[in-house]
Amino acid sequence: MNKSLSLVYLLGLSLFFIAPIAQAEAAKIPTGAQLQEEAEKKTTFIETNALKKMLDEELDMVLIDIRTATEIQNMDGKIDAPQNVNIPRGWLEFRVQRVALSKDTPIVVYCGGGLRSPLAAETLHNMGYTNVKNYSAGFFGWKKAGLPIKP
Repeated sequence: MNKSLSLVYLLGLSLFFIAPIAQAEAAKIPTGAQLQEEAEKKTTFIETNALKKMLDEELDMVLIDIRTATEIQNMDGKIDAPQNVNIPRGWLEFRVQRVALSKDTPIVVYCGGGLRSPLAAETLHNMGYTNVKNYSAGFFGWKKAGLPIKP
């Protein structure tokens, strides 16, 4: 066997053995849905009526809308509450300390429909915040309930 054929043969063998290993390793990468499911297991949820009551009674709480500004605009607004702040999920770790000064600050996170907010809640827990809840109905649930929104 000449050297070029040997190299091709060895390359073929390595692909034959290495490719399945790489595929098996790739299969271990969790999907977004799996990460969301795991985050939901660790997350405390809050329903619409409970959130409304909390907003009325707990002025020191922080309501974090994790959607982007474009999403807020395209979805016709956000929850109308003085405690509401917008921190897109991609900036959460860098900006939350500006509004939640204590690890015990009551925080509720929400997105459009509850898909990403459990991940945000888990991030806040991992950062050391101890009083974090997820509003799983999200902006769509709030709007559907006929509660106040603003552009």
